[in-house]
Amino acid sequence: MKIDIRKAREEDFLAVHQFVSTCPPLEKYFEHFYKIMLRYFQNTCFIAEAGDNIVGFLMGFVSPVHENTYFLWQVGVSPAKQGKGVGKLLLKAMESCVKEMGGRRIEVTVDPENEPSLRLFRSLGYTNISRQEGETVHVLENLAVKDYYSPGRHFILFEKLIGKDNSET
Repeated sequence: MKIDIRKAREEDFLAVHQFVSTCPPLEKYFEHFYKIMLRYFQNTCFIAEAGDNIVGFLMGFVSPVHENTYFLWQVGVSPAKQGKGVGKLLLKAMESCVKEMGGRRIEVTVDPENEPSLRLFRSLGYTNISRQEGETVHVLENLAVKDYYSPGRHFILFEKLIGKDNSET
């Protein structure tokens, strides 16, 4: 079945909340969180659909603090569609959007135990910049920022350079 990628809309928030709950290991936030994100950042959030069904979701925003940087907060693909290119389609749509907006960097944090996400980001040219952020630890042979989100929650900080000043597209 054909996969369509579109920008999320505010009214998608409940469907996105429900979708995220079907995609472990994604963290599911309260409904109002998705309402706020899709109300104020819908131009940088994307939905992948097969027919009328959500099969993927990507959420992020342009940082008001780090110039020309987009922070990718969450990306998820339904278990039935994982490994079929949906994640790449979502990331390519987001990268294109960020580039059109004049962005030059994308940042994302990934759990060092989430091998499918690690493979996806590495395959698309994302670079581990954890050393630049602070003290690091090795988790399953992956270098991660120690205690990035809280004590014991070590995460890998990835970056991808895009835009006219960079060769990545």
